[in-house]
Amino acid sequence: MRAYIGAATTGGQGSSAKGIVIADVDGARLTPVGVGADDVENPMYLAMSDDGRVLYTVHEAGEGRVSAWQVDDDTLRPLGESRPTGGNGPCHLSIHPSGRYLLTADYGSGSISVHPIADDGSLGERTAMVQHSGSGPDPERQEGPHAHMIVTDPVDASGRGHVLVTDLGTDTVHRYALDQASGQLDEADRITLPPGSGPRHLVINGDLAYVVGELDSTVSVIDLTAGSVVGTVSTSPGTERGESQPSAIRLAPDTRFLYVANRGVDEIAVLEVDGADLRLAGATPCGGTHPRDLVLSPDGSHVFVANQFSDDITAFSIDPATGLPSGDGAVLRTPSPACIVFV
Repeated sequence: MRAYIGAATTGGQGSSAKGIVIADVDGARLTPVGVGADDVENPMYLAMSDDGRVLYTVHEAGEGRVSAWQVDDDTLRPLGESRPTGGNGPCHLSIHPSGRYLLTADYGSGSISVHPIADDGSLGERTAMVQHSGSGPDPERQEGPHAHMIVTDPVDASGRGHVLVTDLGTDTVHRYALDQASGQLDEADRITLPPGSGPRHLVINGDLAYVVGELDSTVSVIDLTAGSVVGTVSTSPGTERGESQPSAIRLAPDTRFLYVANRGVDEIAVLEVDGADLRLAGATPCGGTHPRDLVLSPDGSHVFVANQFSDDITAFSIDPATGLPSGDGAVLRTPSPACIVFV
């Protein structure tokens, strides 16, 4: 298995990366084999095509851009032109299940965009941009809209199959219909989350979506058929508001456990899943500082954590009975890791 690691080239509280690190994965061990997409600004979130031939990245900067890279053995080669998103500070992107469009969320401007994907994987001119509006109760973090994730509901049924967008600034999950002929987006509805929760990322499990709140350290459960919140549970009980800032949320392949990266307290929270009922099963120190992302191996046997401020990726085995990470936390030293993609 191979890993592609998005990172901050402008550093911040971690070191400055040179580009996208490429590493081989063997169990819990990551071995770097090269750096691709060097001399580009902040390739901090990545998405891989289904066939593993094209890697897409945001460039998290003032003028938001996205680009495509051809995967060529141990290197990445530019594929066509990078394209402006029309907003600023892009933080997440995903490929529509049709394989024909790239979807991007701009945190800074609170907008989303759509770019067509050509047969060779390169990106065309933007076909749609939608600007969110509104605010939330937190005057510092919710002064305006902040689109944080954009993914597609995989269920192809009446009232489903929408493009879903979490907006941290407005405590909203927007649902859009994508016209696959024109690449345009039309809003279907909005799902309101608890005030001040700051929805960041989500995962889908059948008719349910589990949405992690960055500002209040919770996971809210959404019934996607009803379009409403049906439950909320803490990811870090006993902490003061703002002390823990959850980032990534992942669902185990067998759907029995959720994994949440809690920054601030620097831990991996594990939640036991029984449909809409969630229970915090425990937490494990992540072995680094500021876990920006975490991913599970395809078989669910390991969890890998990108600790942005301590310049490392830690890896843990997962106890199949309890779901809890364990082991010595094997470490790959790499500057400011922010995202991990496996292929």
